[in-house]
Formats: sequence, structure tokens, C-alpha cells
Amino acid sequence: MKPKKALGQNFLKDENILRKEVEIAEVAGKIVLEIGSGDGRLTEKILEANPKRIIAVEKDSSLVPVLRKKFFMCVNFGKIDLTEGDFLELQPAKVDVIIGNIPYYISSDIIFRLKDYEFEQAVLIVQKEFAEKMVAKPNDSNYGRLSVTSQLAFDVKLVLKVPRHLFYPAPKVDSAMILLKPTATRLTKKQEDVIRALFQHKNQTVRNALKHSGIKAPEKFAQRRTRTITKEECLEIAKLV
Repeated sequence: MKPKKALGQNFLKDENILRKEVEIAEVAGKIVLEIGSGDGRLTEKILEANPKRIIAVEKDSSLVPVLRKKFFMCVNFGKIDLTEGDFLELQPAKVDVIIGNIPYYISSDIIFRLKDYEFEQAVLIVQKEFAEKMVAKPNDSNYGRLSVTSQLAFDVKLVLKVPRHLFYPAPKVDSAMILLKPTATRLTKKQEDVIRALFQHKNQTVRNALKHSGIKAPEKFAQRRTRTITKEECLEIAKLV
């Protein structure tokens, strides 16, 4: 099988990392949604951990027959629901755990899509730089919209870094494993629009950053640099405007 660059396919080949991912996800007795099953190497480790059910989603139509062949003779094949399709186009559902080694080029889309799902926790492997942005704090150089929206929607933890040589083919950058647990916060469109407007110009004052989008800044925050604004203050600004 030749990985498809257009689909961002880089397969994790280290079994210790795969097992660690499943261990942290705590899948035993749970309904597990796997994003991008690939050739089934992570699916196999999930199955070994005795989940209640696996919803295995794979976009690459050439890999679905590979998955069926791989697991057809497995005694627990009935636990696997193989779904050919794009995760981003699925109707959000209630599951217990979400897990996956997701393509770098759609990581943001997947994270924002997860906000529509009801689940206990998610364990994902993403680009290291992307993970570091998700956990960044105010005044960090990589603090931005992704940091704020991720941390409002989830408790985010960077679990460990995964070197690039553990993938086939090896990408140009390292990866990282993250753990997400949903918070009670559900952002409205208005809140998301204000956060987006703020961080399009994060080095400017709040007044100037919002002015670009035709929004009048609250005087309380007008002179603050956007990069210093906490996630809680972002919600307050959205409420005030």
C-alpha cells in the first residue's frame, strides 16, 4: 500500500505509541469513534482493549476493503462498524471516546467539528506545533484563536511528543499526542466571530483589532493588546459588544 499524500496519510508504525494512545483513551466497555482507520493498526489495538463498539471511519475507499479483510476473521468483528466517508461530513453523534491519528492539513477543521459531538474524552495525534498552539497561554508567541477556542471548549493536555521517524512515510515535522475533555462551554456564533476578529490582529490593541471588523471595542479592554487577553476575557468582550 502506498500512502496518499493528498489525504495526508502518514501511518504511525510504533506499536508502543499506539498502545499508549489506547491506554490513555480508556476504551474498555466504551463506544469508540476512530477518525481515519487507515490500514487498521490503531483499530487493532483498540479492539484488544475490549471496547463495547468501534465506529471506524475511513475516507480512503481503497482502504475500506483492506480493513474488512483484516478484521473479517476476527472473533470480535461484530464490534466494528466500518464507515466509508469523511469524518467532517458525518452527522455528530453521542459516543464515549474519540481517537485518531489525524491528517495535519485538516486538524483545525476536525478540532472545531469535535465541539458538535457529545463524548467523554478524545485522544488524538496531531502536528507538534499545532498541539503547542492549542495549549499556549496569553503572551506566548503562538497564542491565538486556536488556543482560545480549544481551551474554552476543552480541557486540553499535551501528553507526549511523537518523533517523525515513527511514521511511514516520515513527515517533515514531529507530532504530539493530546487529550481533550469537553467543558460545559459551548461557543455561540457571535462569540466565535468576536474571537476570530480579535486574533486576526493579535498584536494590535483590542480597539484596533475589532475596528477592522466594524466592531466597537468595550472601553474596559480597548487599550489591551489582544495577545494578552485570556479566554475568559474573550467571552466578556463578546458579551459587552
